[in-house]
Amino acid sequence: MERQRKRELRDLNSRAWAGDTDVFPIQASLDSNLKKNTAFIKRLRTSINQPGLNTFIQETRSLSLRKYVSEIVSACYEGLCKLKAPADIAAGVEIVSALHQRFGPAEFTGNLHWFIGRGLSTPERSHLKALTQDVREREEKERLTRQRILLRVATELWLVDVLRTFGDATRPEEAGKVKDGSKLVDLSAKAKVAAARVDNFEPFPLEVLKDLLGHDREHVNLPLVVIFVKTFAWDILGVKYASEGRKAAEDTSVDVQNKAEEPTTDEESPNDPPFTNPELRQLFKNVLLRYFEDAKTHLVRDQKQLVTQSRRNAEAYVRSGEVFEDRQANYERQVKAQERLMANAQVLADVLGAEMPDLKEKDTSASIGDGTIGIVKAGDYLRGQGEGPGIWEDEDERRFYENLVELKDRVPGILLEETKKKKADDDQVGKKAVKPTGEEVEKQAEAKEADELSTAIQNKSVGAQVNALLARLPELTSKEAVDEVAIDFCFLNSKASRNRLIKAVEEVPKGRSDLLPLYSRLVATLGKHMPDISQGLVSYLDDEFRSLQRRKTKDFLGQVRTQNIRYLAELTKFGVVPEHVIFHCLKVSLDDFSRMNIEIISNLLENCGRYLLRNPETSPRMASFLETLQRKKSAQHLGQQERMLVENAIYYVNPPERGAIEQKERTPIDMFVRKMIYVDLNRRSMEKICKQIRKLHWEEPEVVNILQKIFTKPHKIKYINIHLLAASLECLKRHHQDFVCTIIDDILELITFGLELNDFKYNQRRIAEVKYLAELYVYKLIDSPIVFDTLYRICTYGHENGVPKPATTCPLDLPDDYFRIRLVCTILETCGEFYNKGTSKKKLDFFLTFFQYYIQTKEPLPMDIDFLVQDTFLGLRPQWKLLNTFEEANKAFADAVKQNYQAQALEKSHEAHETEDSASDDGADDEDGPPRERTEQSSGEETEDVEDEAQDAHSSEDEQIVVTRQENERDPEADADFDRELAKLMADSLDSRKFERKPMFDVPLPMRRSQKESSSEEPQAPAEAPNFIKFSLLSKRGNKQQTRQIDLPADSTFAVAMRTQQQAEKEEQQRIKNLVLNYDLRDENEGPDGLEKLPQNPYTQPRLDKAGNTRSNQRARKLQLSDVDWT
Repeated sequence: MERQRKRELRDLNSRAWAGDTDVFPIQASLDSNLKKNTAFIKRLRTSINQPGLNTFIQETRSLSLRKYVSEIVSACYEGLCKLKAPADIAAGVEIVSALHQRFGPAEFTGNLHWFIGRGLSTPERSHLKALTQDVREREEKERLTRQRILLRVATELWLVDVLRTFGDATRPEEAGKVKDGSKLVDLSAKAKVAAARVDNFEPFPLEVLKDLLGHDREHVNLPLVVIFVKTFAWDILGVKYASEGRKAAEDTSVDVQNKAEEPTTDEESPNDPPFTNPELRQLFKNVLLRYFEDAKTHLVRDQKQLVTQSRRNAEAYVRSGEVFEDRQANYERQVKAQERLMANAQVLADVLGAEMPDLKEKDTSASIGDGTIGIVKAGDYLRGQGEGPGIWEDEDERRFYENLVELKDRVPGILLEETKKKKADDDQVGKKAVKPTGEEVEKQAEAKEADELSTAIQNKSVGAQVNALLARLPELTSKEAVDEVAIDFCFLNSKASRNRLIKAVEEVPKGRSDLLPLYSRLVATLGKHMPDISQGLVSYLDDEFRSLQRRKTKDFLGQVRTQNIRYLAELTKFGVVPEHVIFHCLKVSLDDFSRMNIEIISNLLENCGRYLLRNPETSPRMASFLETLQRKKSAQHLGQQERMLVENAIYYVNPPERGAIEQKERTPIDMFVRKMIYVDLNRRSMEKICKQIRKLHWEEPEVVNILQKIFTKPHKIKYINIHLLAASLECLKRHHQDFVCTIIDDILELITFGLELNDFKYNQRRIAEVKYLAELYVYKLIDSPIVFDTLYRICTYGHENGVPKPATTCPLDLPDDYFRIRLVCTILETCGEFYNKGTSKKKLDFFLTFFQYYIQTKEPLPMDIDFLVQDTFLGLRPQWKLLNTFEEANKAFADAVKQNYQAQALEKSHEAHETEDSASDDGADDEDGPPRERTEQSSGEETEDVEDEAQDAHSSEDEQIVVTRQENERDPEADADFDRELAKLMADSLDSRKFERKPMFDVPLPMRRSQKESSSEEPQAPAEAPNFIKFSLLSKRGNKQQTRQIDLPADSTFAVAMRTQQQAEKEEQQRIKNLVLNYDLRDENEGPDGLEKLPQNPYTQPRLDKAGNTRSNQRARKLQLSDVDWT
């Protein structure tokens, strides 16, 4: 934009600020079409450019936009943020000026002030710290891109008098709806004086620069400053800057160079003066000069780091022949950043007429001894590292307190020396004073004035840097950061700076006890060369301690006392606090042995007591103090809490001697077995591990004891591998049955022992034990009666008469102790799914009813236990409805008990025992079978009450197996050969009998006794009716035999034949009966002599059953119709 046009707009905008409403003429009739007004706002938000300028101006004159002023303000701000080219920025200034002239400051300009001010504000530190490094860098990049345009636009608007000061800004109503990462500009104080004169506020660009540059220690906003000074060097600073002037001067003589570098002031261009007056230009220059001085310090510091890093890389290359990629990449990144910073600082120096720092790489003398081997004092290094506890707990703590950075190697020595104002006078001692002439006096006066001026400027710059350094103190987190702050402070060393540092380290933020060791390290590092810092801080803390001792009754000062004494303790470990000061604090606290002083003594001992006791210089006095403290503790009556504080502090400083913990020595076989079970056991390796265990020397008692300890401690393996431990035990069952029985007995005993002890610390072990027991049932190592017995024992153990009641309290099972419920749920979740058929289902239903009753005897369940119970019932009985009151649960349990006893009364004891034996779900024929599948039903729950003779004979053979000695291991190859020969023999036999005629199906008729028939005294027989006779028909469906009753006519051929057969059997039975009775009568009549003459009748001899008197052989021959006397 031409400068003449800027001045015209400035006059028009000033008239608008004065309240003139005729500045921007509009049409008499304004167009209020919604579509046109909306299109204007949309183009204002997205399409501000030079070609569309006339359209915007014309629509501003013709459209009725007053209803949409708030939307116009936000759209105008968004459109200004998207401008890039200078022509577009000029068009934006024209449009904003037109809107300002039409709507005035109250409706439009004040709100736009607020939006632009917020966009140019710096983000809050807390907001940036909460972000990650990548997100923070991305947001900073976006902010710089946005503010680079917005700063130029805002300055242009200020030059044409659209923006003035922050006092004119007003917060719009829609400001809260706009999302922006920047912080909101606080205009509350300035809004109160919005009607004040403009001269009371600083210009808008000046305030923005102060905000951007005031806290920019890393100089990330330097590119913004460069854009500002390049664009407005003449308009605001009054300096004509030619970017190519320096390069052109270098090609010519020195005179041309000086002429190009000299800035041109407004006196050289009287026809086109700057927009600012000399006072305002000086304000801008002062802000930029302070920022440039800080940037120069940054440049020098980074250059030194680059030189050091370059030297280290070179040394690393010499030592190893290469430089690590990450170190080289970091170095290259630092070089690029340094080059950008240097280029920007050079532009700023050219505009301001300042000098750039000398950045030549100078080889310091510190590198002379780099190749030498460092000598470490053995006494200092090993101090506290001998027998007993040392001074430091670990190596990192020792390095923190002992390895302080050496400032002489990092900063010039002159910065560490105390300046002497009368140095010149001391040099002239003993010499005759020479009186200066008049000309010399005038030159000295001029030089003195110049020095005072430079000193004032320098003091302002140093003060700002000291402020920035002190602001970094609360953000310290590591010893590296502390060392960096110490080095930076040396470059700002002065009496005033040291006093400000002492004041800062004295005032530790409240609740920030983590800063005490870091502040102490900073004071110890600087105190070597600046003793007034350490002396001032120690004096302050000592005075504060004495003051707090005088105010003993002030309880609210407890936190201040704790912080004071911890500060002294941390400084003591750095060797800053003199010996007499810290022992004075201990003595004063020991003389007045009150609660407050006991806490002070305990804090001192816990923080620096070990240092004082193990340090050779203070060890005698500390040992004497500890003895006195022990005697005073014994002689004086103290409360339990005070006594505990003193004892803990003494034991921490000087713990009693005790022997080292002896590690249990294990044999190689023990470690081998433990590694296999505890480490290597998984699904893939289980079979291999079982073979390894079987190969052990089982004849040695030591091996058996090791295995017994491992298999009876399931809590030592992972919880998810407990079933693998049970599977491994199942593999050993066939070969070492006695060992398996011993393990089962031990597990049951451990579960009972856990119920007796009921200690919280064994809860995890008890959970593993019941889980292990349930897995043993899954792998058919125990029967269901053992599981149910364990479940009932868990619920009833320790209760009076074995019945839990809500009114009574059991010490082993309190009402608010729910761990037994968790044990029961663990067992049911593991093996409860197998109890879903036959008698086991009835047993589980009965137990669930009792378990429900047991739950109601407890207090209301916590949420986790309640969810566990619900999940257990849902997995076992999805249709089960949980009862919520004790009365309902008690009634349900009573009904279950009553029904159970009624069912038992209907059966005979004889039949009950037979059913119990035959329907057992864990019979002897299942001992060598595979483990229970979780998707199948239990084998004992599917079997019928009666089996055929072939199955009974097979089961009898299995039951006759008696293990008398351990089975010897057989050769696997021989077994394989035997199996192949047996398979071949069976195949040949099958081929030879393929065409043989199958025998007739002839099996005894199975008898099923119903409940009604079992209660009757009459034996089972076909009941005769007048016209029908009942028979049992045997049928087979799949693998299951079924019988059903059918009625046949009495005159049918089958019925007549059956009746005839029955009659013949009755007659034969009667004949045999009479014959036996006749034998008895004959024995009585003939006596013993006649017995010898009788022929031997084989049918009268008792039958010798070769199969044995087992349960299955007793059931081999079933009751027949002919065995009953029907007469």
